[in-house]
Amino acid sequence: MVSRGWCLFLRVDCGTVPRKRRADFVATAVRRAAPFPAPGWRIAWQGDRAMVWIWPQDQLTDPGAQPEIAQTAAPQRFIPETLLRGAPQADGVELVRCSDGVEARAWRDGCLQANSWWPETPDVPAWEAFCRGAGFAPQAVPAVADLPWREEPWTVTRDLSLNTAIQQSQRWAIPAACALVVLAAAWQAGALLRLELARHAVTSQIASESARVSDILTQRNHAEDDLAAIHALLALRPPVPQVELMTRVGQLLDKQQARIVRWSMPDPRTLDVTVSMPAPNPRALVLAFQQTGLFTDVGADVGRGGENQLIIHAKVVSARANGGNGA
Repeated sequence: MVSRGWCLFLRVDCGTVPRKRRADFVATAVRRAAPFPAPGWRIAWQGDRAMVWIWPQDQLTDPGAQPEIAQTAAPQRFIPETLLRGAPQADGVELVRCSDGVEARAWRDGCLQANSWWPETPDVPAWEAFCRGAGFAPQAVPAVADLPWREEPWTVTRDLSLNTAIQQSQRWAIPAACALVVLAAAWQAGALLRLELARHAVTSQIASESARVSDILTQRNHAEDDLAAIHALLALRPPVPQVELMTRVGQLLDKQQARIVRWSMPDPRTLDVTVSMPAPNPRALVLAFQQTGLFTDVGADVGRGGENQLIIHAKVVSARANGGNGA
């Protein structure tokens, strides 16, 4: 069992992906999202949507490094704690106590829409940010539910890895190869007719395997094309979601007794925000923006926006590059 604090949650919509290619599609999404080099993961399917929990596999497979992680009886197989507490809900949000903190769950149509973890009960701003991010209206922080442990996960799950297809094929390929060797040895002791039949069978097998290899190469080319398309789409994402930027900027402006008059992002990495405050203090605002770790090249123009107003210019940087919080 992997405690919730070690996991990163990811939801992947596979509605437009053929079933035979969904495993590779989810694996690619996991590698893009994982902040560690050797991720392990577990999938829970709800229709065409994959609910994925990701963890640092290399740390969990070293019992001496992390003795508090309880593994299952089968080596190298893990179940995230979330799947062993509670049950799916139709719609709504809830707070659930886990072994190392508190997790928030947002449900929509029986599918886990969002899943976040804190070491203790979140404060009101963190809870409201979670609700908005999951598509729910902000509401009061609910009581933390102590849900009992389950003997089985609350949904059918399966593990994925790069070698899944190879491991599955080995279950039939090795016995089939042994059978062919025994059959070939028996035919060598037979008549010339049986030898001819064996040669014909081998020729047919080679043709079949050649066709199968050709199909594998075609599928690999498709996967590489899809990966290139995914990279192109991910490059369009802003380094930080605009909702998070507005939340963080609003919080630091409240501390400066300032309010937002105008918000503008000419491109995903440029922010121009006009603020109003009783006594404009450009130096204090520039310093406050820089200390968030989300902005660089911060500057301020005084008097251009109007009386008691100033305009802040800044470049947005990646939250992950500056040690941003995970799930």
